[in-house]
Order: sequence, then structure tokens, then C-alpha cells
Amino acid sequence: MNYKELDAFLFELTDKEKELQNSEELSDETLKVLILTPYLTSELPLNNANTWSNLSGTSRIKHEPSYTYTLENGVLKLNVTDDIFVISKHTRFAKMITHTHNLFEMNYIYSGQFIQEIQGEKFVLSEGDILILNKNVEHSINKVGKEDILINFLAKEDFFDSQFIYRILGDNVVGRTIASIITNQAREKNFLLFRASKNWQIKQTIQNILCEAFDNSKNTNPEIIKAYIVILFSRLLESENYELYLKKGIKDTSISILELLAYIEKNFMDLTLEQMAEHFKFSSTHLGRVIKKVTGKTFSMIVQEQKFKHASMLLRLTDKSIDDISREIGYNNLTYFYKKFHVLYGVTPNEYRSSFKNNNKED
Repeated sequence: MNYKELDAFLFELTDKEKELQNSEELSDETLKVLILTPYLTSELPLNNANTWSNLSGTSRIKHEPSYTYTLENGVLKLNVTDDIFVISKHTRFAKMITHTHNLFEMNYIYSGQFIQEIQGEKFVLSEGDILILNKNVEHSINKVGKEDILINFLAKEDFFDSQFIYRILGDNVVGRTIASIITNQAREKNFLLFRASKNWQIKQTIQNILCEAFDNSKNTNPEIIKAYIVILFSRLLESENYELYLKKGIKDTSISILELLAYIEKNFMDLTLEQMAEHFKFSSTHLGRVIKKVTGKTFSMIVQEQKFKHASMLLRLTDKSIDDISREIGYNNLTYFYKKFHVLYGVTPNEYRSSFKNNNKED
């Protein structure tokens, strides 16, 4: 499947969309009843507001969905039971009422515009935008038209292996934050919004994923999908146009902590929580709590990791003594520096430096 064929496939109306296109607006309660009704009832005017493709088989073959909806505290919850990774196209001409998922979700606006309500706040999403949602984030999607195409990516934690989480994502603060969402270490209702409309590399990578997933001429290769996912997240981490939100409750205002995380990376050498709180006009207690809830780590842990990341760079790129490097990042106790470095990198500072020198000699 090439990009032109992908466009044709995504914009083509499904049988369900043809039914919905000229139908009357359904109430939230009616939609809730229909969604909770068993899927084998073929007479229903609406099933789940998504058309699913299974990466374990041919993507466009219709099959019984391997997911169910339950009702928890009056809110629909989607439970994926079998597949660890699913790609779907959102069904047009019908709204999707407030619901949550039991796994990681990413939405990509392929075309048009969508209004999503997330934890009680409305967001306008346009072509190229990417929304990453933690488990249990309540969200809904307004009814959209023919030119509005949204792609859903749903994944269980098992889909992301440790190499992806800790090597691809774990190299900077924001990457570790995404990792905490994937692994559900960030137990609050977090979401991350990328404004990526001008990033052609991200668009192209997603197109490649979709061409692989929706190509009816061959079986979908999950390993190819995984490879593209690694590229996609690597590109996302390069992007500067995004916002990270922490939600403590439906009525609370979103707190974007992107600037907080960037400020730590820039000023970690001599930064204290109190100084940072004063700069952003927060109380230090509140600021520390926000950072811990979003990243799963304390302010001091993040600063320490940044310092040792700087130390590792000095070991690779300079001939400074280990004692001087230890003091440069604020550790006068050399024994402690050695112990902590070994915990973080699995080797001593000397072994770390030697391994890079040996690799350069071989090159």
C-alpha cells in the first residue's frame, strides 16, 4: 500500500459510516446502551466508535473485536482482552461519549479537526496533532464529518519492551515521563499533547505504520510496526512543540509542566527545589508534588540523574580526572560518586571511560 492508496482507504466510508451519515443524532444514554450491548447483535445501529485492525493477522479482515466495555462509576471503560497492540480508525458521523481505557492510548489527527473533552476540559485538535493518554483518563470526542480522520493506537504495557522504555525513552526528562505513562508508574490522570503538523518526519513515519497495518494484500508484520514505533517516539522526543498535563480531578485546571522539566535540564547543576519554586511562583511543596506525580520521581532524583548524565558525558569526551568530574557535579565524596555511578550505569567510572576509548580505537 502506498500513501495514495492509504488516503483512499481512510477516506472511504465504511458501511457503518454510511448508516450514520444521514441518521439522527443519538443521545448519550442511547449511545451508552448500544456500546454496552453485546457486539454480536447485528441489528445495532452502532457498535464501538472504532473500526479495529489486528496486528496479529491481516489488518482489514473483519473479525469479532477482542475488547469489551464495562460501566464503572457511570463511565464506560474499554478493556482490551487479547491483542497487545491495536490500530483503528475512528468512526465518523457519531460522537464517542466519555470513556476510559485499561491501557496506553495515542490519537493521531490524520485529517480535519476534532474536539475532545479530556478530564472536563475541551481541546481542539487539528491535522498532525498527537495526543498520548495515560490509563483512566476520561475523554470524549464530538461528532465529526467526512474529512475528519482520527487514528487510534492502543497498547498494553507488554508491547513496549524494556529496551524501548529505558533506552529509547529514558535519555531525557520528557522521555522518562512518557515511559512512566506507558508503564503506568504515573498513576495520576496525565496526558501529553504534541502539535506536530509541521513535522514531516513524524507524518511520514505514521503513514508508514498505517500502510503496513492496513495493507490488505499481505499479512501485517508486527516487527515492522515496532520498528516504526521506535522511530516515531524518537522523533517525538526531538519535538519542542508539546504540552504535558497533570490532572488531579475532573474539575481541576490542567498544569503544563513542560517548562518545569526543561528548566531542570538547563539548570540542574546548582538548582534547588526552592529556587525553582520561586522562579515559577509555586510553593516548593506543590511543585515537588506535581513533578513526582507526573514523572514518578522526586525533584532530587531527577536532578541527580541529570548530574550523572553530565558526568558520563565528561568521561566520554574529556580527559578530566574522575575526582575533578565528581567535584564538578557537586559530589566531594569520591566513594559515594563511584557507588552511585555504578548503580546508574552498571560499571565503574573507569570502566565506563575505558569502554568508550576501546570502541574509538576499534573504529
